[in-house]
Amino acid sequence: MFMNGSFLNSSALDPSEQALDRPPWVTTTLGCFLIFTIVVDILGNLLVIFSVYRNKKLRNAADNNTDRMESERRARTHL
Repeated sequence: MFMNGSFLNSSALDPSEQALDRPPWVTTTLGCFLIFTIVVDILGNLLVIFSVYRNKKLRNAADNNTDRMESERRARTHL
């Protein structure tokens, strides 16, 4: 046993006590869920990119929305 002051004051556990007490199936399930989520996110982003590439109206949605709101405002003021 070491009598080093830093060892005695240390808050770290022994390496054998640092392991989490969870069953292996929990780790496997969480890992699979995270991998599935990442794959679905990437596929969703690829679908958005492909849609914007195929449909030119989606390329500049901010201007379209601004133009539509401006035309609605003009229509309301002329009523």
